[in-house]
Amino acid sequence: MTEIILEQAIAQVRTVYSFVGESKALNSYSEAIQNTLKLGYKAGMAKGLGIGCTYGIACMSWALVFWYAGVFIRFGQTDGGKAFTAIFSAIVGGM
Repeated sequence: MTEIILEQAIAQVRTVYSFVGESKALNSYSEAIQNTLKLGYKAGMAKGLGIGCTYGIACMSWALVFWYAGVFIRFGQTDGGKAFTAIFSAIVGGM
């Protein structure tokens, strides 16, 4: 629907201009595009929430790994170099 309105307005720009119909053509195009605009808002929200949750989980996973490595270091079960090596190996292995 929106393509038809836009195509007609562009193809007959002289007629639209001669009858001072720019505002009418603009209003009809604006009304026709409202459904697409609402769908775009919903899609953007879904994508934003999806990416936000993904990065949030990734950051929380990193925090958990570093915290747990700190627990091991604090209780003397490992040292910082071995903990870093284990963390880096897990990250590279997960790629």
